[in-house]
Amino acid sequence: MQNYRITFLAVESGALRADVLERLQGALDDMPGVDEPGGARVEGDTVGAAFSIQVTHAMAQAARDGSRLAKEALKSAGMPDSKLVDLRAELVGDAE
Repeated sequence: MQNYRITFLAVESGALRADVLERLQGALDDMPGVDEPGGARVEGDTVGAAFSIQVTHAMAQAARDGSRLAKEALKSAGMPDSKLVDLRAELVGDAE
């Protein structure tokens, strides 16, 4: 197993709710398979956050699973129509 740090940015076409940071962080905190959620931020119409995941098949799996989890977190935070505009998967080490 390998650990990857996933960071993402998404653009929301509608108005962002005042509690978007709390909702996004809460969604990541409660999501199975997500470790070390954090870094939720808003800048204009762009939201982002970061989390860690463990995968068995390297970068391709980390990117696939990371994007799925990011979209699910956005949906759970009340932004189902937001579009991912940046997704990064950084290998941070082997799982113990």
